[in-house]
Amino acid sequence: MTAVRRDPPFGVTATGPRRRSRRTGQARLRTVGALVVAVTLLAGCQESAPSAGQDPASAAGSAAPAASPGPSPRRVSPVALTRADGELSIGGVRRTYRLFRPPQERYPVVVALHGKQSSGAEMERATGLRSWAARRGMAVVYPEGRHGAWGDGWRPTRLRPDPDADVAFLTALAGHLADRHGADPGRIFLLGVSNGGNMALRAAVQAPDRFHAVASVAGQLPVAPSAPAARGGIPTLLIYGTDDPLRPYSGLATPPPAAARFEEPPTPTIGAEETARAFAAGAGDGVREWLPDVDQRDGTRVRRTSWRARPEGGPVLLYTVRGGGHTWPASRGDQPRALGATSQDIDASDLITRFFADLP
Repeated sequence: MTAVRRDPPFGVTATGPRRRSRRTGQARLRTVGALVVAVTLLAGCQESAPSAGQDPASAAGSAAPAASPGPSPRRVSPVALTRADGELSIGGVRRTYRLFRPPQERYPVVVALHGKQSSGAEMERATGLRSWAARRGMAVVYPEGRHGAWGDGWRPTRLRPDPDADVAFLTALAGHLADRHGADPGRIFLLGVSNGGNMALRAAVQAPDRFHAVASVAGQLPVAPSAPAARGGIPTLLIYGTDDPLRPYSGLATPPPAAARFEEPPTPTIGAEETARAFAAGAGDGVREWLPDVDQRDGTRVRRTSWRARPEGGPVLLYTVRGGGHTWPASRGDQPRALGATSQDIDASDLITRFFADLP
């Protein structure tokens, strides 16, 4: 009997910034159509990963790179973060969040979206994002999804008759954080994992003027019905495992029915590479390089593909974790074996907060 792929809760263990100009905001708004059109047009394109004992360079057809996982971080003094929980009402629905913020005004903030049937508290325990944000003078906020999940799909469901409700919530939250808590409205970053990763990518497509950049772990861009043509780009970082047992690296065009545990069916998505190319539309072929195999016992290797988008856009990075599962690289605690291997060659929390902090 074939196993049915579904999104389980992620992270449940065995236990002086520059504001964006109006012109930039308008360019980001033009991203929406281009990305969604790319969702419907792109076809998968994968490269063979090196086999065990094979030099990654020989498989990639280039000299072996002496690569580091990312650019050198800016020098920012670590800060102590203070917890400030809050709520806001969107469309008559009460939504809550947990904020950890630095003492200064106009600080950058990472909006972190948990996975299905998980929570902000579980995501914090599994990822340690708060400590990495503090090292880089950033805040992190964990909003809570409705019904234990996010409405990442473009079509209505029984639990989510308005498929745009969560996009409305996240855009309102961005404004709320700036108005009520002093966050820099030009440096609000969006991050998600699993179902939350799908949601982050979709929200970045629909509201590129609200978010300075987006990152996703084990998330893919949901398939959209249609959209007008447009141009533009938003800085993007993606991390995805080639052996994800729940949502394949190549995408999930035809999801299985909903399980009783989750109530809603999984959302159709395009593949990880197609997602990256959608955000890098018009940037040509990416530059690929294999990163050092830091932990040779974890059964994974990491390949980074980099694109430089048009001048009005930003960089797009895809970290392909060969052998990796539906997991957060270097996550705290033990991940369930059913989710696959967890890479120790990169630290997702470090990479993502560094990527956000280093953006102009």
